[in-house]
Amino acid sequence: MRDARGHLGGTFNAMHSRTTHWALVLGLGALGTGCSDVDEPEQAGADDGATTEGEDSSEDSMHDWPDEGPDDGPGDGPDGGDENARPNWHEDIAPLLAEHCSRCHDGEGIAFAMGDYAETRPWAEVMAIETASAQMPPWHAIEGEQCEPQHSFEGDPRLSDEQIQMFADWADAGTPLGDPDLAAPIDPPIAIDLADPTVTLPMQGSVTVQREGDKLDFFHCLSLDPGHTTDVFVDGLQFIPGNDRIAHHAIVYIDETGESASWPDGVLQECNGGTGVSSTTMIGGWVPGTEPTVTPDNVGIRLPVGARIIINVHYHADISGPQTDDTTALAMRWTSQAPRWVSEFRLIGTPGAGQSTSGDFIIPAGAVGHEESVEWTVPNDAPSVRVWAVANHMHKVGVDQKTDILRASESECLVQTPQWDFNWQRIYEIDLPIDQTPELRPGDKIRVRCTYDNVIDNPGVFEALAELGLDAPRDVVSGDGTLDEMCVAGLGLAVRL
Repeated sequence: MRDARGHLGGTFNAMHSRTTHWALVLGLGALGTGCSDVDEPEQAGADDGATTEGEDSSEDSMHDWPDEGPDDGPGDGPDGGDENARPNWHEDIAPLLAEHCSRCHDGEGIAFAMGDYAETRPWAEVMAIETASAQMPPWHAIEGEQCEPQHSFEGDPRLSDEQIQMFADWADAGTPLGDPDLAAPIDPPIAIDLADPTVTLPMQGSVTVQREGDKLDFFHCLSLDPGHTTDVFVDGLQFIPGNDRIAHHAIVYIDETGESASWPDGVLQECNGGTGVSSTTMIGGWVPGTEPTVTPDNVGIRLPVGARIIINVHYHADISGPQTDDTTALAMRWTSQAPRWVSEFRLIGTPGAGQSTSGDFIIPAGAVGHEESVEWTVPNDAPSVRVWAVANHMHKVGVDQKTDILRASESECLVQTPQWDFNWQRIYEIDLPIDQTPELRPGDKIRVRCTYDNVIDNPGVFEALAELGLDAPRDVVSGDGTLDEMCVAGLGLAVRL
């Protein structure tokens, strides 16, 4: 039996690099996200050459998987091997996939399907590699010497060492099917969409985005009418991108006076990094990989009667040609009952609140391990607030980000993302009751530290340069474009009523 973490004679040192990971994904059709919903497993005699279904056929998608999986491994026969062998599909692997992978690997766009034995078995060796290297399931809030948070996060999908070893043992054993009469019960997959939304608000007009010379990044604001007739308190929201080929990120605001109602077709083009109106409150955001935002129990976001929603959408042009978005939407869930805590989001960093502690923001071409940092001090007249969510955000030159609370006599790490990947971002929601989440008091500081590698060996830099037809790094400054950079943390803050 091989040790999963020492698989293939120590070659996992290389597997930890993003370059090797994407070589697997693009060359072998390796796991691109989590895993897949588990349907009724096929019985012995299933077609060994089954192809994956529900694949994204878009030409430039990172999820353009091959029509067939990798070649069957040794011992893979039509009978699925010894039905008494362990681990096997029915008793061991299917339950793992259902618990940790099914929300993404459902074959409906985000990743190829792994819903039954025939679909999954060809990927066994790749699954062993990807899980042992911690590339899958994807999770980037990683504890280490620099950051030991005093809390865990909601939705952490990481596998235990024993579960990782099980994938390796299953591949080594020739992917036994097992006895269907002994199949472990499978819980329904956890939904990836916001549960029980009160409304889903579609954009009213349309936006077409195309490259203009070297300009690839565009900011258009959408105004949506929630249609509520009394003050309500939002406890869940989900941004639904209409065109994944151009959706870069989005920030959601409350337009408190409804001023944006005058925009033609509900669209204000070229609104840059703002909202185009005078009085707004940030309540959430979306970046690739994020799930719906759900506030803790007894926490809500006040949406006054007459207010509208503004979404500032950052579109990144597709180099293949014009792309249109006319289906972006926002799902919201609310209640009319006032909670004990009210919440909003605050951006700390560049751009955002705070002061640089590292001078002018510039990342020289060729720099490795370059750091930028920002600190924001809680005002002396501010009430005590609780931090219930945190989201790190950089672009493609970034490699590591850490967000801390600095107090007079101690510091507390909120989150660190030391294997930064622009394609896998999320809002990390702290898994504690609101009155036990980290507290910010007057005089405390939030420090955001970002690390960058502005070299061609950084896969993010290589990708960003290739879009512009460049073959060498250039100096990078702060800005909204993908080849500009940011160093910002979004904090979900709650104040007791």
